Amino acid sequence: MRIDTDVASIMEEYRKCTNYNVLQDYYNKTAMHENFYIGKQWQGVYAPDLDKPVLNFIRRVCSFLTAMVASSDVNVYASPYIHSPENVALADLVNIRLQQAVENSQLKKHSYTAVLDGAVTGDGFLYWYYDGKNVNCQPLKGTNVLFANPHSNDLQAQPFILVERREYLERVQQMAGENGQQADKIKADENYMVSVESIPMVTVITKLYKQNGKVWYTQVTKDGVVTPPESLGYSIYPVTRFSWDVDKNSYHGVGVVENLIPNQIAVNKLWAMALLHQKTMAFPKVFFDKTKLDKWTNKVGAAIGVIGNPHDAVATSFKANDMSEQLMDLVEKTIAYTKEFMGANDTSLGNVNPENTSAILAVQRSATIPLENQKQAYVEFLNDSVSVILDIMREKYGTRYMETAGGDGVYITKEFNFSEMNPSEFSYVISTEDSSPWSEGIRMQTLENLYTKQILTDAYDYVQAIPSTQLKNKQQILKKLEQAR
Repeated sequence: MRIDTDVASIMEEYRKCTNYNVLQDYYNKTAMHENFYIGKQWQGVYAPDLDKPVLNFIRRVCSFLTAMVASSDVNVYASPYIHSPENVALADLVNIRLQQAVENSQLKKHSYTAVLDGAVTGDGFLYWYYDGKNVNCQPLKGTNVLFANPHSNDLQAQPFILVERREYLERVQQMAGENGQQADKIKADENYMVSVESIPMVTVITKLYKQNGKVWYTQVTKDGVVTPPESLGYSIYPVTRFSWDVDKNSYHGVGVVENLIPNQIAVNKLWAMALLHQKTMAFPKVFFDKTKLDKWTNKVGAAIGVIGNPHDAVATSFKANDMSEQLMDLVEKTIAYTKEFMGANDTSLGNVNPENTSAILAVQRSATIPLENQKQAYVEFLNDSVSVILDIMREKYGTRYMETAGGDGVYITKEFNFSEMNPSEFSYVISTEDSSPWSEGIRMQTLENLYTKQILTDAYDYVQAIPSTQLKNKQQILKKLEQAR
């Protein structure tokens, strides 16, 4: 496939990709899903005399499902397929940098953001890059990532990928000047002025494409080139993606919120009508005889003149019938059934009273069974992230001096050339751990049994396996144990 890198061709490709999203109503749907998640559920409704209550069960369901799928702790370990002494030593060096990359890039936090974006809008993306010292990443919204083939969800098989972002005009012009381009040709977007004090902004399109087995990129605006075509040297696109559910006919995923919006609207409307009824009908109404009274007053001690005998009944009060209890039952059942069908039932939320360890494990496992597809997609998402990290390390790290254990507590400094590393020679073990109190309690009990029976004899390994939430000064203790070694 021919890859065009001139400004006119890239902007035409950008127009076609965004047109597909417009035809799918993707932008409006995504904005609506985000608004319903954060609680802006009455936008566009004109009813000045009606209270607009929000019983936002969508946020709780999405937050719960995200916490069940995403892990609070991500551990990555690479091991060679052939366990020779040289390969094992090489794997040890790779693991040191791999763990550093996971920590420096804040993969744990960003992966949670990607899963939450997947639950709300269908897709969550991470864009990986080399910041000059380490591998880093940043989250991307699904609306900012455009595929060349919108009918395929295979990211790495795309001929090219467009990444859209908004940048300050001055910064983009500076980048263009540093890259030898005509910075003065780049102008701000026409719709950037929200207020007089707004800073000029411009839309930058980054095009990622593969050529001769390597990933290239270029950056343009509507007016000119910011970064001319340049090889990144990677073998795979530095973009990873998590989709909650897959739509086979589109590269966009399907989230949780889309199917919950009608239920949320029904609950809000019913609750608004209930409030309106209470406001208008809760207080007794006064009826008076207009042939005897010109008007009615509730002023304390005020004299009221009547026509005729004042002993005759001139007024009476009326109380409307109470609102049907079926309305409140309907609201409660709608919320309960919605949460039940989405997997956020009493069992999964912990609103049960298990009496023993077996019951605790049964409750926890039953809560995660409906989310097995999403948990598997999460593991694949982490696998893809590790592959990108190693690919960037191989291309950008070069030769570095690293310390490795040499035995008897002695560390040896070695020179290692990362360009000679072949990521395909390693297998990756990614362990994700649940941070619920039940799982931590079970881990602590298992550790105590292993240490009591002298199966686990090293105090350092014992402390390292303790969850950080159970031991506040864990790192200080590990440091002292390491020095004692």
